[in-house]
Amino acid sequence: MIHSIVEYGIPLIILAMVTGGFAFLRRRDRGPMALTGLFLIIAFGIGLLAFHSGYDFVEFGILRIDGFSSMLLSFFAIALLLVLMLAKDEEEPGLFNMLFCLAASGVFFVVLSYSLLSLMMAIELISAATALMVLNGGKKRIEPAVKLFVISTVAISVFVFAVVMIMPYDLSFAIAPLQMNTGLVGSSLIMLAAVLFVVALAVEAGLFPFNIWMADVYQGAQGHVTALLSGVNKKVAFIAILYVFFVVFAGYTKVLSPLFELIAILTMFFGNLVAMVQKDVKRMLAYSSISQAGYILIGIAVGTTLGLDASLFQIIAHTFMTIGAFGIVMWLGSRGINTVDDYKGLFQRNGFMGVAFAILLLSMAGVPPLMGFVGKFLLFSSAIGSGLVALAVIGIINSFISIYYYGKVIVSMADRTEKGSLHPSIGVIAVTLICLLVVLVVGLYPQPLISILSKSVLSVF
Repeated sequence: MIHSIVEYGIPLIILAMVTGGFAFLRRRDRGPMALTGLFLIIAFGIGLLAFHSGYDFVEFGILRIDGFSSMLLSFFAIALLLVLMLAKDEEEPGLFNMLFCLAASGVFFVVLSYSLLSLMMAIELISAATALMVLNGGKKRIEPAVKLFVISTVAISVFVFAVVMIMPYDLSFAIAPLQMNTGLVGSSLIMLAAVLFVVALAVEAGLFPFNIWMADVYQGAQGHVTALLSGVNKKVAFIAILYVFFVVFAGYTKVLSPLFELIAILTMFFGNLVAMVQKDVKRMLAYSSISQAGYILIGIAVGTTLGLDASLFQIIAHTFMTIGAFGIVMWLGSRGINTVDDYKGLFQRNGFMGVAFAILLLSMAGVPPLMGFVGKFLLFSSAIGSGLVALAVIGIINSFISIYYYGKVIVSMADRTEKGSLHPSIGVIAVTLICLLVVLVVGLYPQPLISILSKSVLSVF
């Protein structure tokens, strides 16, 4: 009975989301978005059921349901639900809901992929749907929408070229280890394909130097779309990186590790140093997200199960931190509060939101005892344990650098002002509260999540 629910429930819920999105395209009320929310809750439950039941099977030759993918299915269902809650005031709910359903289906296909072809199509579906969501915000959103669409198209083209290069060695396109006995020419082609995969997925994950476009898109997009980009899309790209480089290219992990180390260092420094000079808070958080991508890459560069556990923990931590933070920034931006100076007196104008934003920023900086601190501690510990002491030290230095610009916003919020009070919507309050509780509770008691991640990682890697 349980096996049937898992086996048929996952593809049916994805199909229902896509069908529902198109069926209610012209609806002007919030009903379709509520229905999508219900589908996401069901997806969360099915993923949880599959994880605890310990299933491991391939469906239709393209979807794999195991401990790792089912855990991610539940996690991303919650993340998408939080973004949907932030979008409750969307002016075109029917159109947005359709695009959101397409993007959510792409997210689920990425985490469940057992084929490079389904992975490729899912990533493109997410990118195209998100670009159209940005465009849905009006004529002033055309520039960021076009930038996102063009750069994503280039990235997926590189991805396709990489897939074609490894085709002679595996016609199944399965996410499974490549054959190693390929000779000198074959090995060279596979390494070139691996580098192309790095480039394509680095664009999607926001890694240096393929992230120059990110700040413009984040700043130009609507707040809830920015939360989707930072909290879901970029994190899904890291899951694709794990599948490609720790399953398909499992035999080349040690060769690629120095490349990941270099990209991690450059990404951390670029994100943090540029964030230091930003005055617009939304743009500052965009560069902060870039630096966070560098931290996540540390665990991938380490390449051990401990490193992958740490990267996954930081992926989950930053998802809640960034969705909560961008939700608050979206609410304040709708009231003309955009720059660091505009944030003056937020503690006084709305104590709960001010304190919540400060805690989320401190967690991003890695201040104990918050979830962000645990994530960075695990990442740096895994690097030191694998002999990459210099990488860990550079990560710690960058964490101290980030305290400057996060602290700048917190100091501004503490400044007294005579301005009137501010009152957010119920949706923003709910999302902020959920993200805040996760950051605090998991920060104080991280062991259950660490155990879940360790179990799920061992099921695949």
